[in-house]
Amino acid sequence: MLFKRNNNKNALKTMLTTLGPLSFLLFSSCINKAPIREVTFDQHHIETAGFSEAQFQLIEKTFLQLKLLAPHDLQINKQTYKRLSRFESLFGFPFDGNRLSDWVIRRIKTLSYGNTWTVAVNQNQGIFMIGDQFFTQLTDLERLYLLIHEARHSDQNGFKHIKCPKGFLFVSAGQPEMDLEYTMACDSAKDGAYAFQAAFLFELFAYGLFDQREVGLLYNSSVSRIIQ
Repeated sequence: MLFKRNNNKNALKTMLTTLGPLSFLLFSSCINKAPIREVTFDQHHIETAGFSEAQFQLIEKTFLQLKLLAPHDLQINKQTYKRLSRFESLFGFPFDGNRLSDWVIRRIKTLSYGNTWTVAVNQNQGIFMIGDQFFTQLTDLERLYLLIHEARHSDQNGFKHIKCPKGFLFVSAGQPEMDLEYTMACDSAKDGAYAFQAAFLFELFAYGLFDQREVGLLYNSSVSRIIQ
């Protein structure tokens, strides 16, 4: 089965109605700045397998939410933004939901359901597997940054994680039940999956998209995984 284009003219309106108040806020803030394209996958021929209709709709919703993201007025100190923002240097383009969604899609070849031991995993080269937790335990924000994180694993050698070191002082903001010491949940590369995840979260924090306190905690947690 392939992701297929929805030819219903009301599809975008119906999808937006299901996204909730936050997405309408994002939509209204960026609609005058950039055209919003309908979510389309057919031209990329992404193979999918095992998803229920409800799960597939949530995946489509997540990509549409990603497309709706756009910068507006900074909600942090401008000098802090200039010092800490790494988005353009890592992704190769300024923060923009349309381009970011395309960046993720280009890194997916297959998308399948059935992974039960983790939220999602990319087996390098775009082989994505998604488990129950993606649909039942994550917030919209968590699903978005997870896509960014896993997409980076499609590049080069996959940017594999390393074990967090002995005495690792940080906790997982997204998975508080996890003890990160000696867990394969850190990166040695400054441009690995956690770096891309952190760069994405920083833009959300800087522009006040989603809850700024939550995004800030997740950003700090992501940066802590990059072992210098």
